[in-house]
Amino acid sequence: MSTEVIETNLELMHLDLVTFINDEPLDMLEEFTDEEIVTEVISIARRLLHRDFCNGHLKKGKIDYLYHVDNKQFGSVSMSNNDDSYGVSKTMYYPFYKDDEDGYFAGLCSLAQMINEAWYLANN
Repeated sequence: MSTEVIETNLELMHLDLVTFINDEPLDMLEEFTDEEIVTEVISIARRLLHRDFCNGHLKKGKIDYLYHVDNKQFGSVSMSNNDDSYGVSKTMYYPFYKDDEDGYFAGLCSLAQMINEAWYLANN
């Protein structure tokens, strides 16, 4: 399957991921909207299709959260904020992956949960 088709499939999971984030509910919803979280999760997943890591930032007001995703076995998601606080979420598997049963949706949910955990640890 081509990368373009996979990226299109990720976008089609947008509404399901919004539902997952609200049902969970993620701690990040205190600061970010569900749409902001989903947009960033899908953006990260698209970049991870091409390489096994990515860096970026989530900006909210004066706070600029910097993150790094290491998408390999025993991978991690780390996040820091302007106060030099940081959090790391680790996994025994991959932060973003394709599951035989749920396809990339399982990986998107995993990635969202790990980003949320790193954000929570950076703030608490």
